[in-house]
Amino acid sequence: MSTQTVEQSDQGQDQGGESKLVPVGESIKYRRRAQQAENRVQEIEQQLKELQTQLEGRTEQFGQAEAQRDEAFQALRGTENRLAAERLLAGAGVVDLETAGLLLAGRIDLSAPIEPDPLSQSIEQLLIDKPFLRRPIQPSLPPATASAKHGASSSLAQLSQAAERAIQSGDRRDVAEYLRLRRNTSTSRS
Repeated sequence: MSTQTVEQSDQGQDQGGESKLVPVGESIKYRRRAQQAENRVQEIEQQLKELQTQLEGRTEQFGQAEAQRDEAFQALRGTENRLAAERLLAGAGVVDLETAGLLLAGRIDLSAPIEPDPLSQSIEQLLIDKPFLRRPIQPSLPPATASAKHGASSSLAQLSQAAERAIQSGDRRDVAEYLRLRRNTSTSRS
């Protein structure tokens, strides 16, 4: 026993005063293992803290990405609603789409989800309230200032007058009248 030093174990003291002798070499091994385990625990705790901070950062980034996605989705919905409104406005014969779109946006929220029926009803009500937005309906009758047709003059005289009127005015109605008279005079001669 003189070559080996023996230590008493703390465990042995807890068992009612009995002492257990442990060789020094093993005691050193146990201490090293305990120190290595404690160091390893500290390293793992440090890694855990780092991972938690990374997780918090990623959670913030995820929250920001969700907010951006929601904003983009709302902007897309608003754009789709404005395009649908412009299509309906154009189909209703609106002259100035931009003005009508702004007036419609004052009546209905285009950034919220909109069903087609309320949108078309809002457009109809807008056009009833603001009739100047719609194109004027082309009358099927000639304008009140149109000259009367001469029934007594010959067809060639009417044709030359219609040709002069079409040349001077350049109006498509005058050109159409000239072509109609020309067709009628050519068929009546045959």
